Order: sequence, then structure tokens, then C-alpha cells
Amino acid sequence: MAGMIDRYCPSLTLAGTTDNLAEAVPLIENLKPSLLILDIEFPPGTVFSMLEKLIFRNFHIIFITAYNSYAAEAFRQNAVDYILKPITKEALAEAVERVEAKMEAQSTMDLSKLVNMLKSQLNYAGKIALPSGDGVLLVEEKDIIHCEASGRYTLIFLTEKKLTITKTLKEVEAILSPAHFFRIHHSHIVNLRKITKYHRGDGGWVELANGAQINVSSSRKDELINILTNGHLY
Repeated sequence: MAGMIDRYCPSLTLAGTTDNLAEAVPLIENLKPSLLILDIEFPPGTVFSMLEKLIFRNFHIIFITAYNSYAAEAFRQNAVDYILKPITKEALAEAVERVEAKMEAQSTMDLSKLVNMLKSQLNYAGKIALPSGDGVLLVEEKDIIHCEASGRYTLIFLTEKKLTITKTLKEVEAILSPAHFFRIHHSHIVNLRKITKYHRGDGGWVELANGAQINVSSSRKDELINILTNGHLY
């Protein structure tokens, strides 16, 4: 990324870089940049947790994301500049031009409001509520390995057990984080962080952390491979 900025964004002066979440806050506080270019996924967390710690907030942001249309729509709704992976020189240059126009117009943003809205719309949930036959189950999203359609019900495979909930797979898909879950087949949604191996084939198939082996629809194959090879999964 640093090389692309130097080569295709001559109006910018690169002040600093880091891929370490712990270093990001003191680096920003010290440099006080006018523009941040940030990957949303910032292991071992997300960039939102870092932004919430900042005292200095007088800057613009360009987010980088490997996520699907849900994320793009959230950015559009909040007038946030973003670049989808894989990053191209054209996309980078265009995003920088948009931000520079905002700087010239002296437009500002409420960082706290922006972070809260994006976290909500991108559904960075801790626990999610799943209806069962006798109530509502609160489940840690990170513990879900995969989901399987079963008529009007959905089977939820967790780290240590399996649940049957009274929602269709489509309804379950709507409440899961689009950043972390992907529908690889009309009957299956998988937690991207639980994929241990992808096997090539017509559509191919994936191995999951619990040993499950699930076929990938040929129509979803290319998007899945793009996410796995260009995203930051942790």
C-alpha cells in the first residue's frame, strides 16, 4: 500500500505506517495526520476498537475492506470513502481525490457517531439472539462454525454443540455479520474464520474447524476464493 500511495497519489506525503494494532493509537496521536487509510480488519481486533481510543480526531478516513455489498452499502449510507479489495491504482486515486475535495470544502465528521453507525450496520456483534422452540438463545457469534438449512428451520453448528432454531437460513443470514460469514451454497453458511482449507473442483469444497466438509456452489466459488486470498481473517 505504501508503494501505491507514493506512486499514484503524489499529492500525499506518507507520514507513517503500521500493521500493529497496539502501535496505531500512539502513532496517530503523535503524527496527527489529516488522512488515515485503514483496513477494517486489524488483528487482533477491528479498526473500530482502535478509533474509539483516539483523542486526536481531526482527520478524514478511507476504509479498505474485502467485504461484500453489505459493507459497501453501509459506507455509502454514511458518505464514507472506501476501497474494495483487491485494491487498484484507479480506486485508490479516486478515493484520495474525493477526500481532498472534502478537505477543501472543510467538511468534518463526528468520529464517534460514524464508528457507532458502522459497527451497528456491519453487525460486529458479540452475542446474537436466536429463537428456539422454548425461548431465545444468546450465542457468541464467533462460536458459530456453520449453519445448514433444514426446511423452515436452521441447524446451527457451534464449537461444542448443535442447535435447531426456528428461522430459515435466509433469516439467519440477515442477522449474521456479513464481514465474517459467507453463504457458500444455497443450503450452507460458513464462518470464514473457521475454514481450515479450500479444495478446488467444479465449485470446490471447504474443510471447517469441526471437521465438516461442505461443497461450494460454482456460482459462489470465485467470490469465496477472492475473500480467502485477499481478506484478513483471524
